[in-house]
Amino acid sequence: MGIATHKDKKVIVTDNDNIEISNLNRQFLFRKSDVGKSKSKCACREAKIMNSSFNCLDKQSRIGPENVDIFDENFWDEKNYIINAADNIDTRKYIDNQCTFYEKPLIESGTLGTKRLFKQ
Repeated sequence: MGIATHKDKKVIVTDNDNIEISNLNRQFLFRKSDVGKSKSKCACREAKIMNSSFNCLDKQSRIGPENVDIFDENFWDEKNYIINAADNIDTRKYIDNQCTFYEKPLIESGTLGTKRLFKQ
C-alpha cells in the first residue's frame, strides 16, 4: 500500500511483551523461532521482509500513564493517525483518551465493540 515507504515516514510499533507459543496460532507475523523474543521487534522485522521499503521503528514499551516520558506530547503531535490493536482494556481506553486530547484519528481493532455516541 505504500504506507511508511517514504524516507521521512515511519510506523511506530509498540509492545512491551514477548512472543509466547499461544501467539503463534493467532498472529501471522510470528514464527516458532520467535518465541521469547520481542513482539514489536519481530513485527517490524517481518513487515520489512514483506516490503523492504517499509520504515518501522519498534518501541518495547507499554503505552500508558507510567510511560508519559516516552510517549510524550511530541510523540502524539508527530503522528498523523493511530492504529490500535492493544489487547488490554486499560491501554485501549488510555490510547482513546490520548487521541481525543491530541485530536488524532484512531483506527481501533474493535474487540470492545463499537462506541455508542448517543443514547437510544
